[in-house]
Amino acid sequence: MRQLSILAAVLLAAAPAGAKDLLVTIAKPGNLYVFDAAARELVKDCPLEVEMSPAVIQMSPDGTVAYALVNRWEDVIGVNIETCERVFYAAQSEADIKRRSIASLAVSPDGAEVYTIRNPVKHHSDRYEVMEPEFAVFDTSSGTEAQPVRTYPAPRRSTVMQTGDDGTVYVGGHDIYAIDPASGAVSVKIPNASWEREKYSPPDVLAFWPVGKQNDEFMLMYTAAVFADDAMTEIADFVWGFSSVDLESGETTLQDFASLEVLMFSGVRDPNAENLLYGVYTQLSKHDVETRELIKRVDLPHTYYVINISSDGRELYVGGTNDDIGVYDAETLERIGEMLVPSGGDMGTATMQIVQAE
Repeated sequence: MRQLSILAAVLLAAAPAGAKDLLVTIAKPGNLYVFDAAARELVKDCPLEVEMSPAVIQMSPDGTVAYALVNRWEDVIGVNIETCERVFYAAQSEADIKRRSIASLAVSPDGAEVYTIRNPVKHHSDRYEVMEPEFAVFDTSSGTEAQPVRTYPAPRRSTVMQTGDDGTVYVGGHDIYAIDPASGAVSVKIPNASWEREKYSPPDVLAFWPVGKQNDEFMLMYTAAVFADDAMTEIADFVWGFSSVDLESGETTLQDFASLEVLMFSGVRDPNAENLLYGVYTQLSKHDVETRELIKRVDLPHTYYVINISSDGRELYVGGTNDDIGVYDAETLERIGEMLVPSGGDMGTATMQIVQAE
């Protein structure tokens, strides 16, 4: 986990010595919020002056800048979470061409570049012309009128992205792709809809929240039907599984871990015990993916879209849909606290990211 160098002096001067987690999210009316996760305290409230949705968030490697998709998928904003200063802004549309990025946002390992996949549509007087998607590369030092420094053709239906330690950008879409941001070369890292698994239907994947950095992985959960016969006429089971890319090594995993008993919108694995996977929607579930055992499941007070985990793996944070971030003990799944965004502003589909401050 990369750590912050100066947030302690700016935000947490009164806190005890040692590293601690900050939780970063965005909520209505359009503010970025930074919480001291352990203390359950709001330590920074930054007005963004944008339409907050969808608030897909990625952090700079040093944890000081939050980049987010805002204005209904259209623009990318970068905000220094220590000072609330807007340090980056890319308005992606122009005149008769509208460009939307559907959850696709990533930052290079050195923090020098921001990546997104844009879906352009040209507005003619009598029709809309759907154009080819493009992988756009921005220089993070470009300021608040940033334009791409490079663009390349990109796979259609691309959503959430994450960057490996070697600079490769992994993209969730029809398949899980690997993109070289220097050349634009695209390859299939993990077959997804095009997998060839005997007696399996194509998978269904909800890929929207870029979490998992604590575990150094890019993970997408899937559901699929498993058939009893080669003719695929009789269903034996519906399963949950996950596809994962190790962001350090580039190694991949494709694995079923449970029968489909409940819906889960997002999931995260324990950074210190990769066999433990937690998923959330109307319940909070804890799975052992090695034994395919459901360890525990608890009902939640309402639906939560997104989950994240503390750096030490001891606490779980569930958010989205409302103004409360529920805190749960990762061992027992007991609710042990909550954090509230001010003025009842709900988070909608916003990402929650965890960074460490010393």
